[in-house]
Amino acid sequence: MSTPVDNSLTNLKASTGQVMAIISTAWQIPLGPSHSALGQQVATLVADVVKEYGSGDGPLSGLIISCSKELLHVRNMVPKVWPDWHSIGCDNPRILRHAWYPKALAWKALGDPTFNLPTAAPPSTGPIPVNLPSPAIPASNVAGPSTNPIPKSQDKGKGKAVFPDLEPEAEGSKKRKSPLISGLSSQPPKSVMK
Repeated sequence: MSTPVDNSLTNLKASTGQVMAIISTAWQIPLGPSHSALGQQVATLVADVVKEYGSGDGPLSGLIISCSKELLHVRNMVPKVWPDWHSIGCDNPRILRHAWYPKALAWKALGDPTFNLPTAAPPSTGPIPVNLPSPAIPASNVAGPSTNPIPKSQDKGKGKAVFPDLEPEAEGSKKRKSPLISGLSSQPPKSVMK
């Protein structure tokens, strides 16, 4: 003869199995209106399970907790989106921060891995080859050899030799004199003045 606790656990496992079957189905079909119907079915099942088993210290599958989190996450999103079925599973890291995490640990302690649906990676569509024609490049944009002489400001730089201008400067010239070339200077270098 079964006890009420056994019946309760059996009903919980049955509901968890239904949720798992719906999520597994959602993994297999392409996104579309059918995901809305699956979301409504799962939401109803999860709401019933939470109402029945959410209070108290009894076990609760991590799958149910994960599904509840995802459904709450997408419930008020605008524009409407479908649940991310691939993020729902017994090993979802969001369960660790959930208030019902002890219930998930109690579920694991039962030792029944039948309903431990792991999160799944989304199906990969693989690389999609796209053969686009290369755009035409106008002749005015094509780089060619430069015919302009290099200005003095670009001629200098690291690794470039700088040669002093040997021609005497005109009076009033504001050209900066190099301290190394003191031949035309009227003052002796500062080192000599000391």
